[in-house]
Amino acid sequence: MIKNAVIGVDLGGTAIKYGLINEDKEILWSASKPSKASVSASEVVDNILDSIQEAVKKSKELELGVVSIGLGTPGLVEKSNIVVGGANNIKGWSNIPLGKILSIRTGIKTFIANDADMMGLGEFTLAPNYQHDSMLFITLGTGIGGAIFINGELFNGHYGLGGELGLLPIVVDGQRSYWEDIASTSAMVREYEKVALKASDNINGEYIVDKYFKKDPIAIEIIDRITQYIGVGLAGYVNIFNPKRIIIGGGVSQAGSFFIDKIKRYTKENALKESYNGVDIQVAKLGNKAGFFGAGLFAFKKIQTKDEK
Repeated sequence: MIKNAVIGVDLGGTAIKYGLINEDKEILWSASKPSKASVSASEVVDNILDSIQEAVKKSKELELGVVSIGLGTPGLVEKSNIVVGGANNIKGWSNIPLGKILSIRTGIKTFIANDADMMGLGEFTLAPNYQHDSMLFITLGTGIGGAIFINGELFNGHYGLGGELGLLPIVVDGQRSYWEDIASTSAMVREYEKVALKASDNINGEYIVDKYFKKDPIAIEIIDRITQYIGVGLAGYVNIFNPKRIIIGGGVSQAGSFFIDKIKRYTKENALKESYNGVDIQVAKLGNKAGFFGAGLFAFKKIQTKDEK
């Protein structure tokens, strides 16, 4: 008997991750390939199509019927399935009716959304009693991606462009900036290079964490500063949304309990006591599968609710 499944796709600046998900929210198969984001938008679309074709072929081997496709992409995505911009790591990725293109080229209804929203959806669905919870998700990387869930539902605003938590405007040294400019993994690397007076392609979040464990005073100073910035930002969102849980993703979130413990401390110190009470801050569990898993769940929900947008 043929069972229903969806194809979930997570588009990134370096790779496309994709898989087959069934109605029981199980990942049955997954794979990845380079996205070639630095080449052109058309090259990226072709690579997405190749990934989908591979997944369709695999679905037939597994006796699955693909009912829809969900795709998470960097940048701003309107509810009309159009990428409207904001994806600086993909060349020419703006004003593209991606949902329509993929639906026509594959013959399978395709729904697209912001990649951080889809990562958050994947992580959120793992939580117990998630249907009734409010949650914030952030992913630390080149910038800070975010997703907001209110009473079990993804909230992304009137046109679908909300949830850009990393783009909270701030002022640094008299200049307008954003939260992600001081609190992301990229910010941590920039600060380390500036204080250490050295720059290298080998310096990344993992490198700085390793230096931290080796008692490097610069790494200790920078990580303390960055986790403070993260905590202060989260405290603001705690005061606004009063979420039950906050989930933190991105490679540096896996640095160890010390990293999350610092974020918890600074969040608690800067949030309203009453708002912070009961907030559970934890590390993401799905790793690099969260994006395509969440996109698959998103596609299932769209089909089940007969939402064609």
